[in-house]
Amino acid sequence: MSLVLRCARLFVALMACCVSFLCSAQGNSSSADEDTRKIISELQTALIAQNYQAAFDKANSGVDEFAGDPSFDFLYAQAALEVAKYDEAIFALERVLVNWPDHVPSHYLLGLTYAKQKNYSQAQTILQGLRSAQLTKAMRQNVDRALASIEERSNQLEESYKHAISLALGHDSNVNSGALDDRIVIGGIPFLLDATSQKTADNFMRFRYNFRAKWQQTQYDAWKLDVDYSDQRHQDTDDYDRYQGTIRVGYEHKKDKAAFSVGGQFGVLTLDDNTYQQDFGLYGSVQYYFSGNWFTAFSGFVFLQNNVQDRNLDSRIYTIQGGLGHSSKLWLVRLDAGYTWQPARYDEGEHYGRDYDFISGSVAHRTSQNSLLTFKAQYRDIEHRAVHPFFLETRNEELVILNLNWRYQWDDAWSVDVSASYYDKHSSITLYSYDRTEWFTGVRYEF
Repeated sequence: MSLVLRCARLFVALMACCVSFLCSAQGNSSSADEDTRKIISELQTALIAQNYQAAFDKANSGVDEFAGDPSFDFLYAQAALEVAKYDEAIFALERVLVNWPDHVPSHYLLGLTYAKQKNYSQAQTILQGLRSAQLTKAMRQNVDRALASIEERSNQLEESYKHAISLALGHDSNVNSGALDDRIVIGGIPFLLDATSQKTADNFMRFRYNFRAKWQQTQYDAWKLDVDYSDQRHQDTDDYDRYQGTIRVGYEHKKDKAAFSVGGQFGVLTLDDNTYQQDFGLYGSVQYYFSGNWFTAFSGFVFLQNNVQDRNLDSRIYTIQGGLGHSSKLWLVRLDAGYTWQPARYDEGEHYGRDYDFISGSVAHRTSQNSLLTFKAQYRDIEHRAVHPFFLETRNEELVILNLNWRYQWDDAWSVDVSASYYDKHSSITLYSYDRTEWFTGVRYEF
C-alpha cells in the first residue's frame, strides 16, 4: 500500500492526537486574541470535515499573520500534507517543534512528509527517533508500519526491475485489414478482390514479454528502460503472423504535482518471418495536477518509419496531443485530442502520406480490490496528401476504435485478462473501408 493511502488511513489517529494537542494549547490561550481563536476553530472544523483544500486555502491566506502559533502551524501542516504541499507542511511543523520540541504527532507528521518527498533517509531518522519516546500502543504501531514501508521503498529507490509474460487466445474477424498501424500492405493493391474476399476471419495465439527497469538518481529523477516483445500466430493466415519488438529508453522527473519525461524509441515489425517495418524516434511529455485530483497532460512524438518491403510506405510521423483528466482512488477518466502529420519520405509514395485529427476518451474503474475495468474510444478524421495513382482520387477516411478490457488480479503475480476491440473505417475509396472485431482472453504472470 502506498504512503498516500497509509496517510489517509492514519488520519483518524492523528486527529485524536490533534484534539488532545489543541485542548492543551487552548488552556494557555486566554491571552490570545479573538482572530487567532477564530481561525484555529475554522481550520479544525474544515479538517474534521475532510475539506482539505478549503482548510489549506484558509491557513495559507493567514500564514503571515498567524505563523508561529503552534496550534495554527500544526493545523496548517495537516492541511498542507493532505493537498500535497510538502514544503509548506515541513516549514509549519518545524515551527511547531520550536515551541513544542517533544510533540509526538508533529514528529510523526514530519517523518511522513519527508517520506512523501521520497527523502527516505531523513524520514527514517525522524521516525526512528520516535521509538525512544513515550508512545501509545496505537502510535507505536503506526511508527513501525511507516518505517517498514519506508525501508521497502528505500531499497527500491536506486533500481527496480519488473518482468511480465502473458499468453492469450483470441479471434480476429478481419485479420487482413486494419492490422496494427492501419497501413499494412502485402502483395500490392488487391484490384480483383471483391468486398467479401478481402475479409478473412481467423483465430490466433499471442505471446508477450515485457521488461521494465528504473534507476533512481535522486528523489526526483530517474532513468527508465522498457522492452516489449509480442509474437502473434494465426491458425490459417500465416502471411499475417506478426512479431513486434520495441525498446524505449527515457528520463523522468517527478516533483510534487508535476512530472516530465523525455526519451527515444526503436521498434521492429516482422510479418511471416520477414522484416516488414522499422521505426525510431523521440518523445516527450508533461503532466501537472492543477487542482485536487484534476490533471492536464501534453505530449509530442517525432518518428521515422522505414518499410522494408515497400519503400512507398516510408514516412515521417509528427504528433502533438493534449488532455484533461481526473484521478481518484477508484476512477481514472481522461479526454485527449491531437493532430498527426505523416508525410511520405518519397514523392512516389505521397498518396500513402496522410494527416489526421483525433480525439479519444478513456475510463478506468477499479470494480473491486482485485479487478480493473477499462474502456477507451478513439475517433480519427484522416485526409491523405495526394491523389491515388490507380483510383485517381484522394482518399478521405474516418476511423472509430473501441476497446473494452477487464483484468482480475489473483495475487501479486497472476492475473487474467479479457479484452474486446472493434474497428470501423469508412473510406472514400470503398476498397479501403472495413470493419473488424478482435477479442482475446489470457493469463499474465509478473515477477
